[in-house]
Amino acid sequence: MCFVHSGSAGGGSLIQQTALGAAAATAFSTLAGGGGAVGGMDVAASGSPDVVAGPGGARVVDGYGQILHTRWNRDLPPVATVRPGEVIQLLCRDALDIGEAARTLTPEASLTLDLARVHPLTGPVEVEGAEPGDILEVEILDVAPLVDFGYVVIGPALGIFGSLRPDVLAPITQFTEPSQISDPNPGPVPGAIPEDQPYNSGSPFVQLFNFERGQNTGFATFVGADTGRQARIPVAPFMGIYGVAPMRKGMYRTLPPGVSGAMGGNADIRQFTKGARIQFPVYAPGAKFSAGDGHMAQGDGEVCVTAIETLMAVTLRFGVIKNSVIASPRAIVPAADPTQLAMPADMLAHGYYHTTGIGPDLMENAKNAVRDMVDWLVTDQQLSLHEAYALCSVAGDLKISETVDLPNWVVSMTLPRGIFAA
Repeated sequence: MCFVHSGSAGGGSLIQQTALGAAAATAFSTLAGGGGAVGGMDVAASGSPDVVAGPGGARVVDGYGQILHTRWNRDLPPVATVRPGEVIQLLCRDALDIGEAARTLTPEASLTLDLARVHPLTGPVEVEGAEPGDILEVEILDVAPLVDFGYVVIGPALGIFGSLRPDVLAPITQFTEPSQISDPNPGPVPGAIPEDQPYNSGSPFVQLFNFERGQNTGFATFVGADTGRQARIPVAPFMGIYGVAPMRKGMYRTLPPGVSGAMGGNADIRQFTKGARIQFPVYAPGAKFSAGDGHMAQGDGEVCVTAIETLMAVTLRFGVIKNSVIASPRAIVPAADPTQLAMPADMLAHGYYHTTGIGPDLMENAKNAVRDMVDWLVTDQQLSLHEAYALCSVAGDLKISETVDLPNWVVSMTLPRGIFAA
């Protein structure tokens, strides 16, 4: 999940109130208690930063029971130290830290989110023998959810159609493009004529997806919060954030990735699933690796600003390649399209929706491809704008299809039609 900044134009903390449906309110409420359970499920090692209690005797670092850090900083002390080849499991909160934010759930079903707290990270983990000028190789052994639900959030300020604006523009944001997806005012829009006209579910919008605790194959269930339309979303769990300590001293946000050297960050690369081997340049002694931002499923682009966000456990093994320098992270991944591996033949047989954007600006092309996909899903599948946009973010893939015809490039979006098949 990617938020572009943690502060408002005036320098204060950015607080956002999210209107929730009954299902979302109930699901988030189960996380409000904290302690040694996640959503009612006992978590091994919860409450201790570093114990031996995980799968196969793996060490466990608990980043759920306590927030370990939310910024990159090379001077943070490690919470655990491992040898190359040793297995370790990291327990991770979700990107918005709903577990804590759920404490603010009101009887009217609104949730106050402090965007300054996004991206709680589990770590840093020190790897013995890793020194600046080496490569840290991270093998992903397993990724699985700690709870049985995930969520997508849509807001008018974020995502491919949004951007944070100075406060002076706030009164007119309902006339900007993001309001076509999510009106900036929950409930009736002030000044609308007639005042009692129908309105959507407000801003922001929350869509729940359901699955099983520990599930890392198969499907998540989608029941549209606006229309009740159903779909099955192929899952391929991964962590949106992997990274090592930065090159320079100081405190850095998790985004954009590589703020201080190419040390990783909020890259949201959905190919970094179980079986991937990722390499990072080492900038600090011990590398000081951290992870967070668990995603159950995501399309390439993560266009509405979230994937299916959830609390996640990731099991890792580290290796060190001595005296080798790389300019940025690289990896060997098990599949270019990991969710395709989860789709059976009958689902694949339905083919894909495909839209395009063509012109000299790749970002505008991407927006046009997404607009057309949202429109197509609304008309062909009877989804709401909110639901269609959310599905584009979790199951739609943006691709640069060609860069040959200077000065016009082609961006495409595809989305599997079989997710709607019964």
